[in-house]
Amino acid sequence: MSDEDVIIEHDPVDHPPVLTNSNTPFFWSAVNSVWKIVEGNGYFFIIGAVVAYFVYQKAVSYLEGKASNDVMSKLTPQQQMDRMEGMRRSRIRLQQDVDQASAVEAEKIREREERVRKEKIEDWERHVRGEGYKNKTKPAAAAASSSKSLKKDNYNPLMGSGTSGGSFKSSRPSRGGGGGGGVSPS
Repeated sequence: MSDEDVIIEHDPVDHPPVLTNSNTPFFWSAVNSVWKIVEGNGYFFIIGAVVAYFVYQKAVSYLEGKASNDVMSKLTPQQQMDRMEGMRRSRIRLQQDVDQASAVEAEKIREREERVRKEKIEDWERHVRGEGYKNKTKPAAAAASSSKSLKKDNYNPLMGSGTSGGSFKSSRPSRGGGGGGGVSPS
């Protein structure tokens, strides 16, 4: 048999030039994804880590300072009870002061209402006797003092700034003259 007589049947399959495993393990695919994220956003992670470190340091120092400066934690239980009892007595004393002040104010209000009620009764009795009602207008002396005007006699708000002697100066230029470009009257 010669070489020409042998026929080998095979199905030609296209093979890729580089063979890779398409079933990569989950761990390595996760590592690869994380690495790509860090590559793209590394500066943000670094800045975030620095900020987190400083915030942590501030929080630790604040909490340590607060724990060491707590006055009540340095006192014995008896001293703590004495201090709380003193605060309770202070609150009671302040509340009593407020109650007394409100009682005095309520008494003043009652007296004022009683006086107004009596004035109304007297006014009605005067009216029944024919003497007329109480004059509710201001006395003449009070009326004269309130009639004084704070404005000048020649004040007219519609006239602008020139008539009342005010010190207002307009920021607009005056309308007189100027370069109109027209024919001058001569």
